[in-house]
Parts: sequence; C-alpha cells; structure tokens
Amino acid sequence: MVRPKVLKLVTLDITNTLLKVAGSPGKQYGIVGRRHGVFTDDALLTDLFTKYYKHYLKQYPNFGAYVKMSANEWWSYVVKDCFHTVDPSLDEQKLQSISNDLFTHYMKSEAWQFLPGAIDALNDLHRYPVKLGVISNWDHRLYRVLAVMGLEPYFDFVIPSYVVGVEKPDKRIFQLALQNADCLPDEAIHFGDSIKKDLEGAQQAGWGACLLAAPGVSHNDVKDAYVVDSIHEFVDKIRPRLGKIRENS
Repeated sequence: MVRPKVLKLVTLDITNTLLKVAGSPGKQYGIVGRRHGVFTDDALLTDLFTKYYKHYLKQYPNFGAYVKMSANEWWSYVVKDCFHTVDPSLDEQKLQSISNDLFTHYMKSEAWQFLPGAIDALNDLHRYPVKLGVISNWDHRLYRVLAVMGLEPYFDFVIPSYVVGVEKPDKRIFQLALQNADCLPDEAIHFGDSIKKDLEGAQQAGWGACLLAAPGVSHNDVKDAYVVDSIHEFVDKIRPRLGKIRENS
C-alpha cells in the first residue's frame, strides 16, 4: 500500500465552511430593508433569497462573470426581486438604494459569524509547514470580508471564482491553486460543504478532499471516509499528513 504524500497545500471553502451569514440571509436583508422603510418577515426574505439566488446563478453563472456583468449588478437582480415581491409598490430608485446598501453591508463584520471551531482549526493548521489557501465561489468582496473578519493573515492566497473567471467544480480553479502553492495534486487537499463543488470538484482535479456535513443535506452517497462533522475533525483527520510542527509555533 502506497503511503500518502505529506501535504503541501490545504485549501478551504468559505461560506458555510469557515463563515456563515449571521442569523440568516433573511435577517440581514431585513436589517437593511428596515433602514429603507421596508418591514417584512425575515423567514419570508430567506425563502425569497434562496429562490432568486438559485435562479440567477443558473441564468448568469459565477455572479455574471462569464457575461462581463459586474457583481454589483448581478446581486441587484436578486435583491430587487426579493423586495419587489415583498412590496410591489417599491420604485426602481428605492430598490436600487436597498441593493447598493446590501452590497456594502455584506462586506461588514456584522453580516457574518464564524462556524464553531474555525479560528482554533486555522491556528492549529498554522503550526505545520503547509500552505493555506481559499478556493471559493465568491465575487471580489471576499478579500474585504476575510480582512474584516481577521482571517486574511491565515492564508497564503485567496481565489474568488468571479475574479479568476472560473468557478468550482471546474478543475481549472484547483489548478490555479496548485500554481500558487507550487505543488502536485496528490500533495493538496480541499475542504468544503458542497458535495459537487468542493468534494467532487477537488477529486476530479486529482486532489484529496473532505466534506463538511451540512445540516439538512444528505450525504448518504458519499463514503464515510470523506465526511466530517466539523473543521476540527477535518484537521485531526489530515494531521498525519501535515508533517512536523514548526519549532517556533
């Protein structure tokens, strides 16, 4: 039996892997909506967000990057449809104001919260001589979010799909990470919460991969060896491949 190589690169997804929206998307939409005089149920806004987010990702994948659409414009379609459904009397100027406010709002720390154990796990990984990177289907605001949440110093590089023009599960985004880390696919592992985008995407690129079990999402078709219940469990799982702890850690 061939012994797995020592890892040179560990990459992580962001949303619902390290960070999640504080409360719910509907809660954050409600906070901003109330600033503009729109009052509605947060649960309804979450349902509407989910509906229109999926719709526009299908119509304009990768937040509009493939059709040269700005990320702000892409998100404006989602936001405007949500609030127009809530209140059809809202005019275009009001809808645009809410959209612009939300686009900025999601770059602030109050819009986000850490998943349990995220910071401890990153500190743990930093004790080892391995490069850490981010591969996430995100627009350019990801850089700002990582900075305001204090995560920027943990990573050697960050790859947002919108910025590089290719998104998970396309293997090309994983190849970009290998170039950043100067390593081979069997020296890298990726961790995230999506079966298709994270687990299967990384595996199809020749990487190791591990799936964070997402609440309410079935992973019965995924081998238990690839699934963990927390980021702490993920770090423990790969620890034998992380090499020796740095002397100054």
